[in-house]
Amino acid sequence: MKLIQRAGVAIVSAATVLGLVACSGETQPQDTTATSATSATASSTRKADGSVHVTDAAGRTLEFDEHPDRIVLAEGRAVFATSALQDDPFDNIVAYGQDLFKAAPAFREKLFQQFPEAIDMPMIGSIQKGDVTVENLLAQDPDVVIMTLDQKKATEESGFLADMDAAGITYAFIDFRQKPLENTTVSMSLLGALLDKEDRAAKFNDFYDTKVRTVTDRVATIKDRPDTLVWTAAGFTDCCNVAGDVHLGTLVTAAGGHNLGPDVISVDSPKLTAEKLVEINPEKLIVTGGEWARDPNKTEQFQHVELGYQADANTALKTCSGPLEIPGIELLDAPKNGNYYAIYHQFYDNPFNVFALEAIAKWLHPEEFKDLDPAKEFEEFHDEWLPYDYSGTFFVNASDANS
Repeated sequence: MKLIQRAGVAIVSAATVLGLVACSGETQPQDTTATSATSATASSTRKADGSVHVTDAAGRTLEFDEHPDRIVLAEGRAVFATSALQDDPFDNIVAYGQDLFKAAPAFREKLFQQFPEAIDMPMIGSIQKGDVTVENLLAQDPDVVIMTLDQKKATEESGFLADMDAAGITYAFIDFRQKPLENTTVSMSLLGALLDKEDRAAKFNDFYDTKVRTVTDRVATIKDRPDTLVWTAAGFTDCCNVAGDVHLGTLVTAAGGHNLGPDVISVDSPKLTAEKLVEINPEKLIVTGGEWARDPNKTEQFQHVELGYQADANTALKTCSGPLEIPGIELLDAPKNGNYYAIYHQFYDNPFNVFALEAIAKWLHPEEFKDLDPAKEFEEFHDEWLPYDYSGTFFVNASDANS
């Protein structure tokens, strides 16, 4: 087993004191591509002596004597990212957060079918909810704990980050959610460096930046910015969670839409009532759906759109009506005008968000992006990049139900 220099305590404490790169939802699509490519190049370096220097999504620099052997993914869904970097997404992973089971159960099941040895891997709780202890982490004997910027904020506020510092636990931050178009490549470079997959990460980042530019270069010439609202987990949680200037909301802006989220919600009031949503009456309505049905064939038991690795196209299309059955929502114009769409919820927090960017661009500007086929490209991506087969449905244009 390789040894690792635990440089985290002094470095992390300094980063916390200085408040480097505070978590923010702001993004500027015009500058995103250049920022992404530059940051990705500078975020990891392997020295002649074999040591590894990395910069994480919070702007912190860490140094390791060697590539770590024992990595804890505090957010389990980070295996979306490790899947694109190595043949076995669980290589060098010794434990993962319970969100993989709670939020993406069909994806987890698919992984376990392909990698059954991971079934018995320890699953820690949720750092955001406060049910992970320092003792839980130390029991995994981690070389490094990978956390998200959301978890950074939660652990700073709760004092848990200070407890990790005191225990000498090294950690690094990734981000696919707060500033996806800026931090995806940074995060992939970080993971690539830690997993000894730098070349693979660099190749992914080139792929990613090229696809982003395909959208943003065209959007730069488009003046129309349709009013668009992203309703997350529509029908699955109480109405109505809305994407602000983060994750899918930033993709709407980059895809040439006017993201209404920042105009209508705030930190103190992140939800809308059904009445308020109808009052806003967005020109384009995008909802997120997921693999949240215990039995995807019993569509009458839920109101969300069933999307993901276990969802067939007919079920996905049929369940698009679920969120519209919430009292009052039937008054919205977007579904009546053929401007109602559904997208896989987990794109909001993984490096495959670029396919969501393409889909949103095509929905907002169908003529300008008629040559794009995000569903087909995502399937081809599985063939070229991922160690498991493609299945399921991830994008739906609800107007297809009438065709």
